[in-house]
Amino acid sequence: MLRQQRKQTLILALWAVLICCVIVGSLVPARSAVIVAIGRLHISLKVLHFCGYTSLALMALMAIRRRSNAVLAALAMILLGVALEFGQKLSPGRSCEIRDMFINGAGVLTGIAIGFLSRRIVPLASRT
Repeated sequence: MLRQQRKQTLILALWAVLICCVIVGSLVPARSAVIVAIGRLHISLKVLHFCGYTSLALMALMAIRRRSNAVLAALAMILLGVALEFGQKLSPGRSCEIRDMFINGAGVLTGIAIGFLSRRIVPLASRT
């Protein structure tokens, strides 16, 4: 029991770190070292948005035991994405894109779907 609680605490801490990384990455100026380094990766920013928010939602489902609270926390990541997009208006060289809001939301919904599917698959695999 204690081991499970530690594991859940670790996942919750990692989720908090991921949220901080998304916030920082979303609000730093366009000419910052972080954004320049990401630009060198030759990965579409839209793909990064989608994967980041998929991860945020999935981590919420993993970190929070009670399903209803986990889903609410995951859905709150959509609000975070919208707020950060509007916050980018205040960051030099960054802009607010409605398309990114939809991509973030699609990532969250994908993360929730993956989380629900994995909860169904993992218990079935552990029975055999």
